[in-house]
Amino acid sequence: MTGSPRPHPAGGAGGVALARRRVAAGFAVTLIGLPVLTAAAAAAGLELAGGSLVFLAAVVGVALLGGRWPALLAAVGGFLLLNYFFTAPVRTFAVNTGQGALALIVFVVVALAVSWVVDVAARRARQAAAASADARILAAVAGGVLAGPDPLRGLLKELRELFGLESVVLSERAGDGWARVADSDIPEVSDSSPATRVRAADDLVLSLRGRPLDDNEHRIAQAFAAQAAVALRQQRLATAAEGDRVRAALLAAVSHDLRTPLAAAKAAVAGLRGDEVHFDEDDRRELLATADESLDRLGALLANLLDMSRLQAGALAAHPVDVGLEDVVPAALDELGPAGRRITVRLPDDLPTAHADPGLLARVLVNVTGNALRHSPADRPPEVTGRASGDRVELHVVDHGPGVPAGDRERIFQAFQRLGDRDNHTGVGLGLALSRGLTEAMGGTLIPQETPGGGLTMVLTLPAGPR
Repeated sequence: MTGSPRPHPAGGAGGVALARRRVAAGFAVTLIGLPVLTAAAAAAGLELAGGSLVFLAAVVGVALLGGRWPALLAAVGGFLLLNYFFTAPVRTFAVNTGQGALALIVFVVVALAVSWVVDVAARRARQAAAASADARILAAVAGGVLAGPDPLRGLLKELRELFGLESVVLSERAGDGWARVADSDIPEVSDSSPATRVRAADDLVLSLRGRPLDDNEHRIAQAFAAQAAVALRQQRLATAAEGDRVRAALLAAVSHDLRTPLAAAKAAVAGLRGDEVHFDEDDRRELLATADESLDRLGALLANLLDMSRLQAGALAAHPVDVGLEDVVPAALDELGPAGRRITVRLPDDLPTAHADPGLLARVLVNVTGNALRHSPADRPPEVTGRASGDRVELHVVDHGPGVPAGDRERIFQAFQRLGDRDNHTGVGLGLALSRGLTEAMGGTLIPQETPGGGLTMVLTLPAGPR
């Protein structure tokens, strides 16, 4: 909810009870104001009827200011002052007429009743204000946090900051215990801190650690807990939907891209084995080359799928060493076959080594340069250049093809995204997604930039080795 004032929970201790300073002010006004009021009324020559109205007004004012108990003290004090200074005989607590006694009794009954009614009305007004403040808090949360990129964590973080807590953790029942499913970005919390547990659902509980909550804060926390349960369900539904989308894209892409090289290799081998057609030596070499190329494409596709699954599972470990890019780049281009020899390589003689895993770096370069070859015009092949940048070393893979709009440049790193490129040689769209994952596993970055004059430049940045 950046950009707007943070709402605070209404009320204080005890939900909607008056603040202590207002109660103290009510007692102070009673103890100081009643004697002053008595002196003023006596100076004005008021009798019992007029004095009763003045003191009754004072009781109402004290009830509005300090609540029930200061008002009760004002009613009792007003009764005693009226009796002593305005009821005959004055200067004594004795009452010598029935009318005076009745007036005093009516005053104290009315004063007590009015103070009670005023206090109840004030409490109801404060309850309405508290409910309105709670509604504003929850509306702000729903409009700001739940619309963010990570609603569940944002919700827990907002609750932690709202109440000044150490941590907020959402846990789910797992067997005989509880397992953490989300937190508010605070990993280390002292177990000795007091914790409040709020049930979010039958199998979900919200743990708030840092300080006890009052009744009003507990109500707000319960509303947050209900929202957290909804956010968790939505998150899991979105994850399941994304998994279904990925599986559908994988099946569609793999069914096409596995079938194409398989069909080409099978046709070439079947032609060589058949007796119906006689092939001369050149035809036989061409069929063998077709089969070999198709099997290479098949092997590269399977390697990408395997590496991507290992990368997503966290099972692909990088083993960085200091390697010379003048050795890795040519070796990677050799894997592209004859097409790789079209790429121009310009690496400075004083380019420092890169701290990277040679095998993973070669895979990244094969995918990135292969992508550049696919999109470069025949008369303007890609280029690979290198330069040092502080404690990093950069490789720029430059193509002069159609380029990628700025708004789509991050999409090309999503698995199975090919931005409308559906020819038979593009693969399943894993190359750039895998390349970025492998680069980040080595402590580097892979960022797309526009090529001056048109095209796309992939900037591969890695830690530099010692000079």
